[in-house]
Amino acid sequence: MPAARQSRLSPIAVAVVCVLCWALAGCSVGLGQLPLPAPGTGGDGFVVTAIFRNALNLPAKAKVRVKGADVGFVLDMEVRDYLAVVRMQLRDGTLLPQGTRAELRSATPLGDVFVALEPPADPGGAVLQDGDTIPVESTSAGATVEEVLSTAAMLVNGGAIRNLTKLVNGLGESVGDGGDELGALVRESTTLVALLSARTSEIEAVLGSANALADTVVERQQSIDSALAAAGPALGVVADNTQAILGTVDQLTRITQKLERFPSINGTGAGGMVQDINRIAGWLNAAATAPGASIEDVNRILGPIIKLTSGTSGHVDVSISQFALGAFDDPNYHADPGSRLPDAGDWERFAGSLAVTMFRLQQRLEGPR
Repeated sequence: MPAARQSRLSPIAVAVVCVLCWALAGCSVGLGQLPLPAPGTGGDGFVVTAIFRNALNLPAKAKVRVKGADVGFVLDMEVRDYLAVVRMQLRDGTLLPQGTRAELRSATPLGDVFVALEPPADPGGAVLQDGDTIPVESTSAGATVEEVLSTAAMLVNGGAIRNLTKLVNGLGESVGDGGDELGALVRESTTLVALLSARTSEIEAVLGSANALADTVVERQQSIDSALAAAGPALGVVADNTQAILGTVDQLTRITQKLERFPSINGTGAGGMVQDINRIAGWLNAAATAPGASIEDVNRILGPIIKLTSGTSGHVDVSISQFALGAFDDPNYHADPGSRLPDAGDWERFAGSLAVTMFRLQQRLEGPR
């Protein structure tokens, strides 16, 4: 019985399939012509218009999303004054503040484009109502697939990667066998940067001190300007008399060189004026510091010295009222207690000093031998 029923149903199933195939082939019905459910908002909703500069990649009935959630779809599009006017139907209860932006985006490079609504960061009190328009200044069109592919092709073939390859190859050719030196330079540079980083606090302290100094200079700028203004005339006088000053210095140099030729100034083996002055200063210092020092002998000769040097120069006409000749007294002045009559030893020393003086004079005239 089941076998007989199966044999009766098989021809019927084959006939139905053949009829369907004939209908599809004869009427030329494809998948694109099959009816699909139209998008909706679950109610009447309200309509908002957005104006784009370019909406070529926006399909019909495209979705409208806010923060990734579907809130409506595109009703229709038209061209007006070379701009794309897109009317969107939004679901009731969708609150969009004034200032909302409309952007054309795509979830994937090859995916469908949809309209993304971005509320402002600081929303106001008013919201978009039915019939409101988002101006072209608040819309932007996303990049098309063609633009992305052309940009990628230009990046690969047009220059950036090719130039980078040439740069790397040229750098390798320039370095050549000096790779080790380049590596050493990089290591030294890294060490230098590390040292600078470790001494950041010191550098900041130095910069802070320099900043404080600059602030002090700025605060005292008026005083500095006054000092420079006061010193200006003096500097001008010095500048005007520079040649005279240099001439005076030159004359002093020549005078000093001439004075060095005199044994009494420059000093010889027997001594000189400077040595005598130093010796006298030493004796005076010893007399001043010695507890039992007596300058009575010096006081005796102060009168004639003051008489001779009472002015800025020595006197030519000298009147002597008191005069002592060695160890002999006169009616007006006592003899010098430190003086004595000459003896045989003085004559010997006189002869020796005379001989030495003549010998030095001979060396001066004839030169050393």
